[in-house]
Amino acid sequence: NEYKSYLRNMCACFDDKAGIISSKTDWGYWCQTIEDVTITVNVPLNTKSKNISISILPASLSCTVFGNLKFKGKLVERIIPDESTWTVEDEDGARIVRIMLCKSNKTPESCWKSLLIDSYQADVVTYDEMQKKMLQERFQREHPGFDFSQAEVSGNYQDGGPKFDS
Repeated sequence: NEYKSYLRNMCACFDDKAGIISSKTDWGYWCQTIEDVTITVNVPLNTKSKNISISILPASLSCTVFGNLKFKGKLVERIIPDESTWTVEDEDGARIVRIMLCKSNKTPESCWKSLLIDSYQADVVTYDEMQKKMLQERFQREHPGFDFSQAEVSGNYQDGGPKFDS
C-alpha cells in the first residue's frame, strides 16, 4: 500500500512536470494517463451538481447539463465505475465538470485513440503525443529514481514502447 501511494504521488508530480496532452472537443477536452482518463466539460457559471446527470458504467458514459446532453456513448475500453468519480469545480474563472474514469486496463498499451467509440477521437498529432507521454510515464514507474518528464521520445513508442524480457 505504501508503494502504491508512492507511485500515485510520483505520477502526480510527473504530470505537473511533463504537462498534460489533451484532446479538445466542442464541450471541453479529455486526457489520459496509464491509470485513468480525465474529462473536463465546460459548463455555465451558475451550474450546481443538481443540474448535472452523469452515468458512469463499465462500458459507457453519458453527461447531461441543465437537460442538454453533452455526450453519450460506448467507451473505447472498459473502466471501473466504483473507482471513477466526477466533481463540479471552478477553474481560471470558469465552471467545469471534471469526470475521472479509472481504466480497467492499466498498461501503456492502453492509450485510448478516442473517448467514445466513433466520437471524440484525438487527432493524429495529439494521439502521437499521448503515446509518447504514456511511455515516459511507464519509464518513470519502472525507474523511479530518474526524471523522465522532459525526456525526448523517438523511435519505438507506439503501443506502449519496446518490450523487454523480464
